[in-house]
Amino acid sequence: MMPKISLVSRLARRIEVKRDMDTDVDIYVNKDTRPLPPSRRPYGPWHFVVLWMVTGSFNVGGWTTGSSLISLGLNVWQSMLAIIIAHTFVGFVCIAGGHPGAKWHIGFPLWMKQNWGIWGYLLPMAIRVFLSFVWTATNTWYGSQCLKLLLACIWPSFLNLDTKLASGAMEVSDFVAFIVYVLLCLPLMWFKPESYKKPFLVASTTVATAVFVLLIWATKRANGGGALLSDVTGVSGVAPAKDGALGWAFVAAVTANIGSIATHMWSQSDYTRYARKPGDQIFAQLVMVPLGTIVVACIGIVCTSCAVTLYPEEPGLLWQPYAFLNAVRKYEANQGARAGVAFASIAFMLSQFGMVVASNSVVAGIDLAALLPRWFTVRRGGYLTIAFVFVMQLWSLLNSATNFLTVVGSFNVFLGPLMGIMFADYFLLRKTTIKLTDLYGSGPQSIYWYTQGWNLRAAVAWVSGMWYLLPGLAQRAMAPKDIWPGWTRLYQLSWFLGCLVSGLIYLLFDYLWPIQDKLAVDNMDYFGTFGDPPVIHGVDSLEANSVAESLRTDEKITTGDKV
Repeated sequence: MMPKISLVSRLARRIEVKRDMDTDVDIYVNKDTRPLPPSRRPYGPWHFVVLWMVTGSFNVGGWTTGSSLISLGLNVWQSMLAIIIAHTFVGFVCIAGGHPGAKWHIGFPLWMKQNWGIWGYLLPMAIRVFLSFVWTATNTWYGSQCLKLLLACIWPSFLNLDTKLASGAMEVSDFVAFIVYVLLCLPLMWFKPESYKKPFLVASTTVATAVFVLLIWATKRANGGGALLSDVTGVSGVAPAKDGALGWAFVAAVTANIGSIATHMWSQSDYTRYARKPGDQIFAQLVMVPLGTIVVACIGIVCTSCAVTLYPEEPGLLWQPYAFLNAVRKYEANQGARAGVAFASIAFMLSQFGMVVASNSVVAGIDLAALLPRWFTVRRGGYLTIAFVFVMQLWSLLNSATNFLTVVGSFNVFLGPLMGIMFADYFLLRKTTIKLTDLYGSGPQSIYWYTQGWNLRAAVAWVSGMWYLLPGLAQRAMAPKDIWPGWTRLYQLSWFLGCLVSGLIYLLFDYLWPIQDKLAVDNMDYFGTFGDPPVIHGVDSLEANSVAESLRTDEKITTGDKV
């Protein structure tokens, strides 16, 4: 008589993700964790352009970029120059960060296995998943504020739901809009990332139109660029930085801009893996990353400046686009203004869908699918991430903990060293080669096993490149207006110093303690990643070499030495 299967076991089997059985690898692999075949790689150059328009610049975060720079004591023109320098540099880093995904069609978690080890990759992945939860919640709150404004345009009485909740952190209208916006995000998570091409096109076209219309309307209505452009100190109340302090404020502005997008730079491979060809990501990263952010950030500064002239009754600067639009709704008080505000609110809602779903929830889904492939697909991981927006309770954090986003935005202290390690390993030591099958190993037979699954070189290099930046991070969180001799200046260079120091220390460790098989690659296309050949099990070496030879082209398998 067969033993009876327990209810828990039956439930586990029902929710277990179907395993891909056409690959001879040790670990559990599903359709979302394997290197992507050509049939799942539809993104060409222009698809990456509209992707970056939505997830990189034309959104609430891109609009508010200038606010943190003005607070450092820079004037408008100095802030714009810092944005241009920072995001031009970011474009090149994004190309580097997306290279493994575009060439080898693997996600970010698998790349981390190469330089951290089969088990060591859990450390950077824990940081990445946490940041996905935080930014998903943050962008959901921004999107819900745009929805609240839309509802106020349609039903002005909606704002009468003004009972305070969460110790005064929000009103009933905020919470209703938040719940509705979360519900609107859920259907979008059902679609696969390769299906986002048309939604990205619609969202990017709509929000770009809204942004430029707002710029034209605001400058015409204010008869120029507004009071902030001509008298930044008088309007903002921030004393201008001078002499040496100006130089350090400018450096801090460049670093802050890099830090604000460091998470995106770090995990570029999660989307570049969908590229048709390795070069398809380059145009968007090199042109659209700096251009989009520069344009939107500068428009945000100008519109905020115009609002100072138009609506002096407002108590503070209206840096968020929904705050600016709400002032238009209140003070213009005509049907045309309400209709325009409603359209702009919809446009920013669409862009925030891209931020919530594509830029954060999907990426977290990819990461969770790699961590727990037996139980998670990209879709399931995305839904879990969206569910966590209630756990994060951003309404309290955004309204009552002014240092929260400063601390989270300062994760470049941790991400700079991590990126220095991965670039040194992949570009300088391995010459952009990866042995795909060994990324899916689970024991010493994998060349990425290192020491009990951990690449100790990476761990020590990361700590070495990070520890001296922590006092400056503490100062920024606890006493942002103070200067701690030495530590504050190191923190203001945090991304650059962390990346350089950790990268150099990693190279030094490899010189003293060389990594084995650095240039190893597979001898055939086991996953059907570079074409659609049948996967062959149990072939002899002569036949395998014949198959490998037929697959070896410029784009397909690149070897560092003879396999």
